[in-house]
Amino acid sequence: MATTSAAPSTPTEDHRSPESHAPAIPGATPRPEAPKPSGMVYLGLVGLAVLAFIFFWATRDSGNVLLIPLGFVTLWAPLYPVIGLAVMLLTLALCFKAKVGTMGAFGVLAFIIMSYWAGSTVNFTLLEIPSRWSNVEPRLRAFLDPNWSYIWTVRDQWLITISMAVVATLIGCAIGLVLAMFASPVSSPNKGVSQAIKAVNSVVRSIPDVGWALLFVAFIGGTAHGLGPMAGVLALLMFNIGIVAKLLGETIDSVNPGPVEAADAAGANLTQRNRLAILPQVLPGFVSYGLYVFELNIRASAALGIVGVGGIGSAMMLQLNRFAFENVAAILIALIAVVLLVDMFSMYIRRKLL
Repeated sequence: MATTSAAPSTPTEDHRSPESHAPAIPGATPRPEAPKPSGMVYLGLVGLAVLAFIFFWATRDSGNVLLIPLGFVTLWAPLYPVIGLAVMLLTLALCFKAKVGTMGAFGVLAFIIMSYWAGSTVNFTLLEIPSRWSNVEPRLRAFLDPNWSYIWTVRDQWLITISMAVVATLIGCAIGLVLAMFASPVSSPNKGVSQAIKAVNSVVRSIPDVGWALLFVAFIGGTAHGLGPMAGVLALLMFNIGIVAKLLGETIDSVNPGPVEAADAAGANLTQRNRLAILPQVLPGFVSYGLYVFELNIRASAALGIVGVGGIGSAMMLQLNRFAFENVAAILIALIAVVLLVDMFSMYIRRKLL
């Protein structure tokens, strides 16, 4: 019986790409290569950068120029707009090389343009610091050597600051809870009431806490009349109402609709539905917002003291006017310590209640 033997197999050359030699991962799909961005769109972005350069050149305030010697002639150009143009072009080149999409490149370019425009509007520059170091050095030396004994001499102002924060937090959060219930369409009796309360909240939030403090100091008087803390509490109160009503109203908008629908199906009226189906869901968030507002009030009450509502801010402003920077440094360090203690207390309460 004749037997046939198989011819020995010879290795054949593998013409697969190097990527095919990599071990395949089960269930994995090859990562697609990023498409090459459109060159014409990038040219349009370069044109936008040039237009921004021309605008910055025409509206510049600084007289600093960049001299470019070319042998037979010397060209000049405004220094900062040229630096801005160089940054924009370099950024676009890096984005094109990294195959960043056109919208991403436009976003980066818009960020650079807006940053340059905002900085030039307020004349923001760090180059003035070295020239003013002779003024900074003695004040910095005083800040690094705080007068620790001064902290105990202003303990009454500290008590006023903390008391204003406590009163404003309790009353402001309570009013904010009521307004949030009326502002949300989920818990409001009708759409007209909801829109009206939202409009009022928008007006309240549009005025900063310092603006409210100035208004109340003008209306009822400041520390010179003995009514500074009252003005500070009212200012913080309006500040808290705007924050709590906004945040809690958005929380009510996103509650689980199941309990609300169950309460409606059981024939509950608006008050019963809000108390049994909505309030239990938003109560943890309300506690968290209240603690957050209390932290803000500690810092804000210190800042409001500068405009005449009393507290530690008034003491800090007095020491600044006297150029007693060592006393100001002691107040600032104590303020940091108080805020950190309040923050740790808030975290402890959140863990226990939430």
